[in-house]
Amino acid sequence: MSALILFGCGSNDKALPSPPPNDPPPNQNPPIVNIPDGVWEWVGFGRAINVSGESIDMYDFTRQTCLSVGITTQEELATTLTIDSIEADKFVATDDGAKLVYSVRDSIPAACLDDRLITDNGPVSTLEHTLHNFNDYYPFFEERGIVNWEERMEHARSQVNSQTTNEELLATLIELIADLGDGHVSLTAGDDFEFIPLNQEGKIEDILVQGFQNQSETTDFSTYVDDQFERIFEIRDSYFDPGSFTNAGGESQDVIQWATIGNGIAGYIEINSMGGISTNSAVSDLTASEDLMDRVLTDLAHTEALIINVAVNGGGDLAIADAIASRFSTETVTVSTYEAFGYDDSNTPQPSPLVQRELAPTDRVSYSRPIATISGPNTYSAAEHFLLSMRALKHPVCFIGERSDGILSAPLDKQLPAEGARLGLSNMVIYDHTGQSFEVVGVPVDIESTTFEVVDSNSDSTKAIDEALAALGFGYLVNRDTPAADCAFKEARVRLETTAP
Repeated sequence: MSALILFGCGSNDKALPSPPPNDPPPNQNPPIVNIPDGVWEWVGFGRAINVSGESIDMYDFTRQTCLSVGITTQEELATTLTIDSIEADKFVATDDGAKLVYSVRDSIPAACLDDRLITDNGPVSTLEHTLHNFNDYYPFFEERGIVNWEERMEHARSQVNSQTTNEELLATLIELIADLGDGHVSLTAGDDFEFIPLNQEGKIEDILVQGFQNQSETTDFSTYVDDQFERIFEIRDSYFDPGSFTNAGGESQDVIQWATIGNGIAGYIEINSMGGISTNSAVSDLTASEDLMDRVLTDLAHTEALIINVAVNGGGDLAIADAIASRFSTETVTVSTYEAFGYDDSNTPQPSPLVQRELAPTDRVSYSRPIATISGPNTYSAAEHFLLSMRALKHPVCFIGERSDGILSAPLDKQLPAEGARLGLSNMVIYDHTGQSFEVVGVPVDIESTTFEVVDSNSDSTKAIDEALAALGFGYLVNRDTPAADCAFKEARVRLETTAP
C-alpha cells in the first residue's frame, strides 16, 4: 500500500477525454470503413496520414521536422481505429476509447517531403525532433513557469553534435525538461529507463522525507514510512463501524476500499487507482471495476450519504473513471471538452476541433444521495477527470481537500529518431463543463483541508474525513455543531469557481 501511495502516478494513463466505444455483439466484428484517399491530419497532435487505396503512410511531424513512423493498410488500421463518421473535410474515429478528429490537408506537411524527412537516428536529429515537438505541441510553458525556453534550446544545441554519445544526449534532454513539474511529460529509452519531471509540491514522499528529517526516534527511513502508514490506517479505520470495512481489486486487494460510519449513516469509498483492478487475465479492468462498484454500492445502499476519497489516486484508464462517476449521474451531461493546437502551413496557430465528453447514467447499481469527495495534490490524471465529471453532475456533491495535481491532458506519445527512444508530452487543453481549464493549477475544492500529514501517537483524526462528515451534516460524529455552510445539499449547485492564476 505504501508503494501504491508513493508511486501512484503510473505511465499507463489513458486519459483522452472520450467515453469508451460500444462493444460489438459477441463473435461479430464492426464493419471496416475505409478512409478516403488523400492526406489527413490529427490537428494539434502532429500526426499525418497519406492514404492511397489500401496503403497508408504515417508521419509524426512538426513545422521543422518529420519522422516516418510506419506504413500500414486499411485492414490493419481498422484493428485499432474505428471510423465513426466521414465528411468531405474530416473524419471522426475512436481509438481505444478516445475520440479522434482528422482534418483533410491539401498535401503532406512540408517537413515530410523526401528532402527533409528524418532518415538517420543520430543525436542531432533526436534533439531537434524533441525540441520542435515541444515548440509546436506543448502549450503550458507559461503556466509551468518556463520563461526561457529559447535559451534552453540553444544551450541544449551547444551540447549536442554528431559525436555525442547516447548517455550525453540523455543527460542533455533530462536537463532540458527536469523542472517542468509535469507528470505527463516523459522521456524513455528502451524498456529500462524512464524519466518523468514530476511536480513535487504536496506529494506524499516529500512530506514523509521532511517528517523523517524532523524527528529523531527512528533512524531507518523505511521503518519510519511503515510506521507512518500503520498509524494513518489505524486512525482512518477508527471512523468505521466495526466489521464494515471491505477491500478488493488488484493483486493486493486494495484498489477500492469501503466501509460505513456512524452506525451505517454514512458510507465511505476509497479509490486508489483507475486501473489495475482485475485479477483475471480474461476479465478487463473496466469489467472488473463495474462488477466491483455493483458490490460496493449494494453494500452501501442503506446509507444517507457517501464520502468518496480519491486523495491518493494515480489515475489510469478514463473509461474506469467514467464508469465510476456514472453511478452518481441522473441525466446525461457534458463533463468536459478538449482542444489541441498546431500550426497551418503559414505558421498560424491552428486549434483542433473541440471534442466533447459526455457522461450518461448507468443502468447498473447507482447512488443518488449526497456525496462529499476528497482530493488533493496526490490526485492525478484520470482521477482528475473523475472530479470534472462529479463537478458537472446534476447531483449534490461537495469537494473537500486541496487542489489536484493538474495533469489532465493525456500524454502525447512520440517516437524519436534514436533507437528505442520516445517522448511523452501534455498537448491537450481540457475544459470543464463551465469552460475552465485546470491544467497545472489543479481541480479546486469547496472546503480546504489537509489531505496528508505525518502523524504520531497523539494524532487521532483525519482532517479531510472530519470536514467531509461536517459537510454532509454529520458533524456531530466528529464534535462539530453545524454542517459546513459552503456545501448546502438542499439542491445541486452549479459550480462557477474562478480559475486560480
